[in-house]
Amino acid sequence: MSRKTERTELHDRACPLAAIDRRLEDVHRHWHSAERAYFEPDGFRIAIQTAIQTLRTVTFVLQSNKHLIPEFDRWYAPWQEKLKSDGLMRWMVDARNKIEKQGDLEANSFVRAEIIASYLNNGPVIEVPAKLFDGPQVLIKSIPESALGQHIKEFGTVKIQRRWVENSLPDYELLDAVAMAYGKIAEVVHDAHRNIGRHPPITIDVETGEEFGAGRAGRLPCMIGHGDARSINISLSDGKEFDLSREAIHFDRQKAEESVARYGLQPEAVFDTSGDQETLLDSLFDTARKMVEKDGYHLTLVFLLRGVKMVQVIHPEFSDHGAKYLIMRDIAHEVTRLAADGVILIGEAWRAVADPSKPYMRAADAPDRKEVLRAILVRREGDPVELFADFHRNGDQVTLGATQTIIRGQHFMFAPIYDAWAREIPNDWQD
Repeated sequence: MSRKTERTELHDRACPLAAIDRRLEDVHRHWHSAERAYFEPDGFRIAIQTAIQTLRTVTFVLQSNKHLIPEFDRWYAPWQEKLKSDGLMRWMVDARNKIEKQGDLEANSFVRAEIIASYLNNGPVIEVPAKLFDGPQVLIKSIPESALGQHIKEFGTVKIQRRWVENSLPDYELLDAVAMAYGKIAEVVHDAHRNIGRHPPITIDVETGEEFGAGRAGRLPCMIGHGDARSINISLSDGKEFDLSREAIHFDRQKAEESVARYGLQPEAVFDTSGDQETLLDSLFDTARKMVEKDGYHLTLVFLLRGVKMVQVIHPEFSDHGAKYLIMRDIAHEVTRLAADGVILIGEAWRAVADPSKPYMRAADAPDRKEVLRAILVRREGDPVELFADFHRNGDQVTLGATQTIIRGQHFMFAPIYDAWAREIPNDWQD
């Protein structure tokens, strides 16, 4: 969620385009009202239709204030053509007209049911109206009796997600469609500010403290990646429902100072941002080595990066292998929401060379597996980099072998993140 600060309120009072800014903020508020009422049909209907109607009035208010923008017609004409040529924005105009002149949109609640048994998006999907959905048994019966089928039954999850779809816009989830339309109109509004020599309005992300102007394609972080919050997950191995567990870690100065003393660290060397993301990877892995040789173990941590700036640190709890498939998808949502262009995962792992005759065998089950401390950097631009060191145990004492490096390794675990970046996965090793 976003919030206004004293700074943003001062902007609102001083900005000549404040009336337009307020109307756009009204859309943002109605959108969140619809999100909160997602499982309440009447509440959702009212809020989402109000958001659509209000969004349409933003350009009306903009045009009524055209005297504030130099050479308005010349500036606005290209934007007007861009919006008219956009199928989603044409639908928004038609939807607003229908709401005001004919009645409610014909929105229906659907259930999307999917078996997830891979980091890749290759599982069977069934989508049916909510009132016709009888449970995960429909999907379970479709699982083949094969090596793939056994893998699915042992590690698969049935993910059931509700979604609202309007009859005349079948390819979009309705809340997401309005968020995308909000983003397109926000781009126009923000360009209007730049045209009169002012900064666009600022929104603060309460989770990260970051400030956002136009956001990404105009959308605010709180309007991205909301779908998984409306899902339930059922393990195929035992039929039980479970929740994902991942914790965002916040900086604690006292704990940081205690850690520096405990492990003999140099604070500036723990997060070395003097170079690029590989420099940061090296510094984090060197720190992890010291911690493992002191404590005998290392938690799994995921660092989301924008350049060398750390925008979030996550401690995922992988209750079983099946949960990994879902949690990595969840982390991919965060990558999109926070516009992260790099991800580093550090933790203990099993490592083994892939056996082509056993494509579904996990590294943990391979006879030649090795226990390692591992750190992997994947990034939007550039090859993945993996650092690892073998564990050597002597009772409770742990020492690590020499750090080894692999460039362009195959990391299926990061497939959802590569999907978020629309990139393909390099090939080599199995996880």
